[in-house]
Amino acid sequence: MKEIENKLWEKARKYIKILQIVPFVRMVSVCNNLAFGLADEKSDIDLFIVAKTGRLFIVRTFVTLIFNFLGVRRHGGKIHQRFCLSFFVDDSALDLSKVAIDNDIYLAYWIKSQVPFINDGVSLELLKENEWAKKYFENENDFFIRANEILPVSNWYNFFRLVFEFILSGFFGGMIESVLKKWQMRRALRKAKKVLDASGIVVSEHVLKFHNIDKRKSFRDFWGKKYGESKITDSKILKLYF
Repeated sequence: MKEIENKLWEKARKYIKILQIVPFVRMVSVCNNLAFGLADEKSDIDLFIVAKTGRLFIVRTFVTLIFNFLGVRRHGGKIHQRFCLSFFVDDSALDLSKVAIDNDIYLAYWIKSQVPFINDGVSLELLKENEWAKKYFENENDFFIRANEILPVSNWYNFFRLVFEFILSGFFGGMIESVLKKWQMRRALRKAKKVLDASGIVVSEHVLKFHNIDKRKSFRDFWGKKYGESKITDSKILKLYF
């Protein structure tokens, strides 16, 4: 493993651990280039975050505020080795075929390549909801999510998470969620209108996906030129880049 990848994985462990304090979060996983084994000095650390239904915007607010406070969130020109918070869903929207493009071989491999650090078991639900992606793999048994990076639960972080969940449950939490949803969706939709290619952007009450540069079409076309209709193996993915 390259030295830079080791550095990024250590940074992921260090900071994702803090997200155990976030109420209503079910999974936080590393995805994209670092999960693919393709990170370099210019890479960021992409996260995929699953929240409980009805609390997506509270989760996003907590995560964003924490990483802003710690000075590790990607924004503006500050990209390299920072955390990209560009994909949130709640657990009612685990079927990602709804955001797939035609022949979305990239998304299929992306789902399989998740590396969860926080996971209450929702990764199994994610796999079940996305069994459509198995058809893209040479061996369907390769469609699984790694579990070896899941962090031990910190008692203190868990205590504060439970306190926050108690406070933000029920009517009060619903009211806060509603206010945050209106504000964040209005802001996100306004930004989405400024993007030339909006295929990587989804803004709804269950999915927040902000990929201003959507790699999936170019990946699909590149794959087709090199492998035709061949199905996915890890070795073929790596050969696309090396």
